[in-house]
Amino acid sequence: MKNYPVLLFILLAACTAKVQNKTLVIENNPQETTTSASLRGLSVVDENIAWASGSGGTFLRTTDGQRWESDTVPSAGEYQFRDVEAFSATSALLLTAGNPAKVFKTTDGGNSWLETYSNTTEGIFFDAMDFWDNQHGIAFSDAVDGHLVIITTNDGGASWQEINYDNLPASPADGEGGFAASGTCITTFGDSLVWIGLGSPDSRVFKSTDRGATWTVVNTPMKGATAAAGIFSLEFISPDYGIAVGGDYELADETKNNAAVTHDGGITWTLIGSKGPKGYRSAVVHVPETDIWLAAGRAGVDYSADNGKTWNLLDTVGYYAIQFGSPGIGYASGSDGRIAKIIITQ
Repeated sequence: MKNYPVLLFILLAACTAKVQNKTLVIENNPQETTTSASLRGLSVVDENIAWASGSGGTFLRTTDGQRWESDTVPSAGEYQFRDVEAFSATSALLLTAGNPAKVFKTTDGGNSWLETYSNTTEGIFFDAMDFWDNQHGIAFSDAVDGHLVIITTNDGGASWQEINYDNLPASPADGEGGFAASGTCITTFGDSLVWIGLGSPDSRVFKSTDRGATWTVVNTPMKGATAAAGIFSLEFISPDYGIAVGGDYELADETKNNAAVTHDGGITWTLIGSKGPKGYRSAVVHVPETDIWLAAGRAGVDYSADNGKTWNLLDTVGYYAIQFGSPGIGYASGSDGRIAKIIITQ
């Protein structure tokens, strides 16, 4: 991994909001990354360790929450790394979007990478991955031959196995898929639950209670009129309560059908409506140990202080992905190598 000097993090021109008894700050003076890549993958390990990934085979890493290192995977300059899953300062996985579909793994902080999965099937297009723990994970592709392609790992991404297609609900004849927009249209909870949020025509949610061995599927009210609309991100804070965000990425300020909530583990979904995020959003995240949620998209960032019931605009600077490593520190990544730090204080 190449090392580059960076500017120290400074809270200048920051967007600030009072959230109950806390102060929420997102910097408008992004951290220096020395890359112009579009960064749609983000994985935050803790307050100081985080990885990002994006276009041109690019990945980034910080180990102190201030200085970022950027590099590219050898011979991967044409790949779009739309998701990254980090386990520590030295161990991480990268997932490509498009064909060929590939997963790369590093155990030495990005100095070397091993290809652990490859798929060149016509129509393959992986959208996201997530993990229950450091060993057990799951990833999925848009539908091929009438079903999603889902792979799992039991050894931290060193090897992958495809789910038996007979255990998957059928997809529509004209295809079905997710959005490789932030790496969060699949989300895990506990040691076995997983949900996948998809785009139009029906913006369906797939759910498994056994690490992907079997699945159920439901339609949601987040469907849109075009293939550019649907669910882009979802997160659960219990086996029952979750929030999905999205909308139409071609209509950045459109608030119709852009957020929904479930109280029954994804069996039914209810639109949040006019009190939801103020436009299309590609990522949603819950701040640990609080009632605060944030939703990010290329037209801005919103926050909720009441577990998603009502939302307020925090910033009009756009970001693709957003994650927290603790109740007090998070990060957001976006276009042109932009990474911002988010701080929540008492």
